[in-house]
Amino acid sequence: MDSGAPLHASHRARPARGTGRGERALALLAEVAAQTCSLVAPRSCPCGRDGTRLCPDCAALLQASPLRVDACCDALQVLSAARVREQSRDGVLLPAGVDHSSLLPVLALGEYGGDLQRLVLAWKNGGMLHLCGALAAGLAPAMRRLAEGSGVAEPLLVPVPSRPAARLRRGEDHTAELVRALDREGAGRALLLRAAPTTAQEGRGARARRLRRIRLDPAQARRARALDAPVIVVDDVVTTGATLRGMHEALDAEGIEVLGAAVIASARVPGVVASAGPVEAPPGPGEADEPG
Repeated sequence: MDSGAPLHASHRARPARGTGRGERALALLAEVAAQTCSLVAPRSCPCGRDGTRLCPDCAALLQASPLRVDACCDALQVLSAARVREQSRDGVLLPAGVDHSSLLPVLALGEYGGDLQRLVLAWKNGGMLHLCGALAAGLAPAMRRLAEGSGVAEPLLVPVPSRPAARLRRGEDHTAELVRALDREGAGRALLLRAAPTTAQEGRGARARRLRRIRLDPAQARRARALDAPVIVVDDVVTTGATLRGMHEALDAEGIEVLGAAVIASARVPGVVASAGPVEAPPGPGEADEPG
């Protein structure tokens, strides 16, 4: 035996006493604090499940693969061909009628209904602002899909405008906050343009809603054009696509390229789910939907 060896060399390191007990005490203290706070601000998911801000089922809705929904948006359809009689093209007989194509691709996480609708409304009108981060994380893949389909590394993200009365009622510009959260997710760069819808949507017929116009601040539009980068328009819900069309037309008039639009939910979705591959940008201009 080597008597010169350090006396403590044969002893194994032992964890400090009370470490596990201290961690359990902190966890218990945190739970007590959370339960106490829940008396003032109850922890509840928009679907109604208690004890959590966002339950696993609702979180799964935000992890869905984005669907392409522009074919379901009437205001986004443009006439691409008209035939007064049957025509043969590439061996295919086409009937008399008209063909439409979409002004731009629009991606959504799902149909506006059920728990997804409750989630959007809780964030938009119910004061559950903490949901913005989860919504942005769910929508980020749609941004990347639109950008990759056009070969763009870092698109600019432009929110649709809300009317001042709506911002005052909610206490924030919810689409602008969503774009900022998407920026933090690395899905693109936020570009908050001062813009305003020229008309409200409520109480208007389908034809009037289709003619929605958006007015951009001229000075900010010039600065955005100087960035020389394409944009993706961001909104919460798309119905007819009138606001997206109006936003696209306003940006296009300023010489700003629009890759497409991304929304959390769509009033209608296709019967057949589109593939989850990259989105090829359609020829011609592109757009975004109804603020409120």
